[in-house]
Amino acid sequence: MKEFHRLTLEEKVGQLFWLGFQGPAPDVTARGVMEIIRPGGFILSQRNIESFDQLCGLTENLTGGNRVPALVATGQEGGAADRLKQLFAPLPSVREMAADGTISLRMLARIIASELEVSGFNAGLSPVLDLQAADSVMRDRALSSNPGEVTNLGRAFAFELAERGILSCAKHFPGMGAALMDPHFVLPRIDKSRKSILLDDALPFLNLIDDVPMMMVGHAYYPALGSGLSDERPMPASLSPRVVGGLLRRKFGFEGVIITDDLTLGAVHNVGLTSDIFLQAFEAGNDMMMFSQITPLLEHGFQAMVRAARQSEALRTRVDSSVERILAMKRGMRTSPIRYRAQMRSRIVRQIEKISLTRRERVARQPAG
Repeated sequence: MKEFHRLTLEEKVGQLFWLGFQGPAPDVTARGVMEIIRPGGFILSQRNIESFDQLCGLTENLTGGNRVPALVATGQEGGAADRLKQLFAPLPSVREMAADGTISLRMLARIIASELEVSGFNAGLSPVLDLQAADSVMRDRALSSNPGEVTNLGRAFAFELAERGILSCAKHFPGMGAALMDPHFVLPRIDKSRKSILLDDALPFLNLIDDVPMMMVGHAYYPALGSGLSDERPMPASLSPRVVGGLLRRKFGFEGVIITDDLTLGAVHNVGLTSDIFLQAFEAGNDMMMFSQITPLLEHGFQAMVRAARQSEALRTRVDSSVERILAMKRGMRTSPIRYRAQMRSRIVRQIEKISLTRRERVARQPAG
């Protein structure tokens, strides 16, 4: 890995970007943008997967494509958020497994960690620490409605990822359990008191401060936290200096890497998606900005951040702090090649089939009505 003092300003700013693209491999346009930005991370989803061998080749190329190894992640959670089911077998949701207890949840997390490891990922965008609520858009992805249970289950999940050398990322700070609308399309508004947010929703994040290397800030508006610039202009928490830099970094004291949720989502479009969005997110206190599309806006935003950093010593200092934090985390990544992939894959499939069978048998034993 290239040492911090040898990085150019452009290379440092590139480390702040976490990118995605269409298809099973970057096309000519995507490769051109990636060569300019040399991003610190990549986010993959089902649109990037054709086969097991193809995915393994892709993750290997992305990880080692630059002088600083890249984070390569996906949001693998099981259930409706099972991005790898076509390569292995469908997994139950975290909600179902958590309802069966910590042992079952650990089993699911262990399988997910193995899936990520054998596929070549070095990071997983989990665990979800949002509280479970009946009408929430997060209800099937949440572990529990109780902050203490979410803490214990989330810590167990992160532990299992770490055991396989997978970096975990807790999300979506400060908690989106009360969101009734989907941030993929609109900006959810969460009308809870500051006290309720801090004592309930944000508590699992505070409890896991020392257990996860990354935390993702979500796209929801929290009036009680002052996350908007004014009453007339609500803003996502991911763009709020009060939430990111003020609450998570300073008040909670999180020393790991803070990343935004995907800035291409509708929640951000609703408040204005321009090339300044990356600098705005960075100045709010995020270390890395996630953007899952390759568009001209991305390159413009990168160049704008480089220009701004050249002109501002304070901003260069912030860039240095974030890059040092990112590189320190990356030094803990497992870099040894995976052996016996086919055998590992077969074993994972058998494990999934076993827990699926166990769940079917348990349901069959339950009394009717």
